[in-house]
Amino acid sequence: MSDDAEILIELLREILGDEKQHYGHKGQISFDCVNCDEGQHKGNLEVNYFQHVYKCWSCGDVDNTKGPLGKLFDLYGNKKQKKIYNVLQPEEYKPREEKKKRLVLPEGFTLFKDSSPRYPIRNQAYNYLKIRGIGDDIIEKYGIGFCDKGSFGGRVIIPSYNEKGYLNYFIARSWDPNSRAKYKNPETPKDEIIFNENLIDWFRPIFIVEGVFDGLFLPNSIPMLGKHMSELLFETLYEKAINDITICLDSDAWKDSVKLYHQLNGGRLYGKIKIIKLTDDKDVADLRGNIDEYYYEIK
Repeated sequence: MSDDAEILIELLREILGDEKQHYGHKGQISFDCVNCDEGQHKGNLEVNYFQHVYKCWSCGDVDNTKGPLGKLFDLYGNKKQKKIYNVLQPEEYKPREEKKKRLVLPEGFTLFKDSSPRYPIRNQAYNYLKIRGIGDDIIEKYGIGFCDKGSFGGRVIIPSYNEKGYLNYFIARSWDPNSRAKYKNPETPKDEIIFNENLIDWFRPIFIVEGVFDGLFLPNSIPMLGKHMSELLFETLYEKAINDITICLDSDAWKDSVKLYHQLNGGRLYGKIKIIKLTDDKDVADLRGNIDEYYYEIK
């Protein structure tokens, strides 16, 4: 028996207890099922460590207690056991990750600079941005455009790109005040991206805001796309941020702001976290980024 097989058997014993039967020449070993045995000690769960599969002959077809051995470790192993098994698991038995389709801008997307000022739909989108205080400099910096057709028609589009310059998300905001759905965004999970990552200078002060429109008015800002910070952004800030980080959420999210302040204000970021306390139902976009008077000291 190989050293890897012996280590794997010990891992299985740690998770499943002592084996009931073991046929070393077949790589077959049986245990009491963690899902259905309930102290009956029938030894119905069999593992083939040559083929890296398992199945309970009692509940396997009913409760899906079967499959690749990695699934068993995912369900019942601890972090250390999973890590060891990942090293032992042959490449041919590792699950293949499906390639994610690369996100593209929606049908009908047009940059303002590429559209005639005489085009009525272009003017509707442009006037909406003007009303919100968004001028040509911001439009050009963030590559803002609009859609005049397709499922995103009638919406302003604010794209986001990752550090390699690939599109990773976009915000689609209707300019129609009577629209039932103000926002319509891609299916990409928000917690798997950092909005405008390609524009962030990790050596300069960073502003953390809720929404994308807030971020347009503050330099070097990162929209969280909500009131809570993703684990990815949290870890990236700890890894890369060098300067101060200012939390600037809407006035109705003060408790969330304070919680985030205490989460970030530790380790290598201790003393670098600042906070803004907005009042009177204000947000950064309402104030056009004029937030200096709203800095607040947490005691």
